[in-house]
Amino acid sequence: MALQVHVTCESASPGDVVGLSGSDAAFGEWKPDRALRLEPTEDSPPSFSALLPQAPAGGDFKLFIAKQGETAWEPLPENRRWPTTGLDKGGTLKMVFGQPKIAIEASADAIEATARAYRRLEERQGSALQENVDRKGENAYYFAHNRKFEVPPDAKVITGPGLITGGAPTLIETGATTVDATEEDRTVYLKDYSWADSSGKVKVYVPIPEGLLPATGAEELVDICYSAHQVELTVKSRPRQRLKIEKLNAEIKVDSCSSRVEAHKNRIVLQLAKKRETTWYSLTKGK
Repeated sequence: MALQVHVTCESASPGDVVGLSGSDAAFGEWKPDRALRLEPTEDSPPSFSALLPQAPAGGDFKLFIAKQGETAWEPLPENRRWPTTGLDKGGTLKMVFGQPKIAIEASADAIEATARAYRRLEERQGSALQENVDRKGENAYYFAHNRKFEVPPDAKVITGPGLITGGAPTLIETGATTVDATEEDRTVYLKDYSWADSSGKVKVYVPIPEGLLPATGAEELVDICYSAHQVELTVKSRPRQRLKIEKLNAEIKVDSCSSRVEAHKNRIVLQLAKKRETTWYSLTKGK
């Protein structure tokens, strides 16, 4: 899988060279003249990009900038380390020159694999909840809500105005109506999603249970509400499906946000337009 490096370097000027060198022979063994040279992009602030000649096998590396023949390594107290996970399906490593953080932008293949992993409930049989139920049966903590309860035959049941004793719905006052909970009234809160940071926007991929979205007219069942630091998704199915993401990493431009309903892939893609062009290292604050 192709793995790309993208570096933002605000101090770079036209003609400057940004390179990557490290302990591995493929990256020059700390010799700038044999290092991986990054090509300038059209992004602003100045950015540089390159495809890695091979997947990194661990080890240290560092960035440098060459100005008019003078080479300067980025001023970090320690060398950078190649990430050890998240690179097997490709993607983009994003860095800012002089800042130690490394963000991994997942590839389309990685995002699709994550979405498929959460698509079927039977794939979650190894969860703590399922393991607890399988091992302890009716004594499981999570099984408590299914336990049967019978009223002893000698029990005294007190009835009267305002008392609920079970059975059919009781009329509390004149004019009141009894409402039975139906499938239409239930709401299932979606917890699983993946996201990717890109130039000018952030994409959020929300997997939907298989078969919930019809092949035609699926867009009419989806309501999405954007605000400056929050997005809320509702699928008007039976039961309703809902996702609410609060405290977004940075402010978004509500009028420029969009969505794409992909019924054939059982997912909805939210495109959050950034108000300011910054790199998002997390989708929400505090995570």
